[in-house]
Amino acid sequence: MPEEVLIERMTWTDVRDAMAAGKRTVIVPVAAMEQHGPHMAIGTDTYLGYEISVRLAKALGDGLVAPAIGIGYSVGHLPMPGTVSISEETLAIVIREVVDSLVSHGFTDIVLLSSHGGNYGALNAAVPGLREAYPQVRVHSRTDFESGMRRRQALLRELDLDPARVGVHAGQGETSMMLACHPDLVDMERAVEGFTGDASIRWRSKVPPPMTETSPTGILGDARGSTAELGERLLAHEVAEWVRALRAGELLG
Repeated sequence: MPEEVLIERMTWTDVRDAMAAGKRTVIVPVAAMEQHGPHMAIGTDTYLGYEISVRLAKALGDGLVAPAIGIGYSVGHLPMPGTVSISEETLAIVIREVVDSLVSHGFTDIVLLSSHGGNYGALNAAVPGLREAYPQVRVHSRTDFESGMRRRQALLRELDLDPARVGVHAGQGETSMMLACHPDLVDMERAVEGFTGDASIRWRSKVPPPMTETSPTGILGDARGSTAELGERLLAHEVAEWVRALRAGELLG
């Protein structure tokens, strides 16, 4: 039977015993609940946050996965029904209080893993205070969305893929990853081309413009041509990059 790493599926004594056996790293998926085109579930960022976090916990060998923070800062997606968003200020408070709980149990490494680009403002607001409040704990966090895009470029060149079509939201990248882990939540018959131009204003703005003004489909990229095989390559690359950065201490500020 595979070893369980999801805290929400464990009993409190299971968590106690896992920590006593050396599992002192806890990964917190910081996700979102927002539209992902006409072909993919609104919970995509949360499902992918869990998938990457579980794979990372197992790759590290000493990790558990906390319940996801499943609603993030998604104000730009609100014109599309089903999206739920909270303010950056509220999200920063939630992050701080979740970490407060985890530190109280004795975890020594907290990994804040954002699976939604809109969450970095809240993370950058919350993390410095957490590091100051808990100097005995290592709080690991990436600080921006664009660095993740840069880390992926070599792989996309190797696979001869167009970054504009892989996209940054509901394109070939996210759609392929969902096909690899939750194919039941993807309808490829409804996959279409979205906006493939420069969408950087969406993650560089404090308040991004309504998604409907950029892409009426809600897709930044092209969802067509997505495959589970590509999704596996992208997931493996993402996890490997997290392992490398964590072991190198790159995410400690």
